[in-house]
Amino acid sequence: MIGIIGALDEEISSILKEVTDIEKIKLKVRTFYKGQINNKDVVIVLAGEGKVNAAITTSLMIENFNVKCIINVGVAGGQKGVKHRDVVISSEVLYHDFDVTSFGKYVRGQVPGFKPLFYADESLLNKTKMVLNNLHFNYKIGKIASGDQFVYSKETIKDVNELYSDIYAIEMEAGAIAQTSTIYNVPFIIYRSISDILEDEDQDDDFYKFLAIASKNASLVLKELIRIL
Repeated sequence: MIGIIGALDEEISSILKEVTDIEKIKLKVRTFYKGQINNKDVVIVLAGEGKVNAAITTSLMIENFNVKCIINVGVAGGQKGVKHRDVVISSEVLYHDFDVTSFGKYVRGQVPGFKPLFYADESLLNKTKMVLNNLHFNYKIGKIASGDQFVYSKETIKDVNELYSDIYAIEMEAGAIAQTSTIYNVPFIIYRSISDILEDEDQDDDFYKFLAIASKNASLVLKELIRIL
């Protein structure tokens, strides 16, 4: 079974339209939708926004469903040359707001007891790349950085940008999903369709303007990826 997590209603509504034989399952604080896409068993859930929501939801999914992998889809703010509706695939995921560097042995974003980066599954990464090439989507493979804030200014993320040259997407859930999946040893991949660009004067408006189409693009990639898993 393939686990699919989104943070916003818009991010999973397009995906749910593709599900057949759907079954609604209420578990604790989340509602899961179990069914099939392209004849593959899937379970889909709306996590809500932020790292705590994402971690709780991922744990519930892993502990209650026999998922062979976790796919997190949605939208994000972009930087370093990405454009609206481009897709960013996670090679690695990190936190931009986690900071214990004062201890002297950690880099910005690193959680004690873990490596600085959480690594996406290589097989999922390669298959997603193949799908994007077939769909002729513009995409970047690189790092996705998470924090509990909507980021407008690159000044907010300057410390991690100084560490890594390929952080293309900034959002609020991927780090927690990646860390939780790593703890449970479940393969994961994150991808984001870009809804807004950091420091654009119309960033607020752009988020809502491009949210629907960016979410639809993410669901198109997901549908094709599931076909070949």
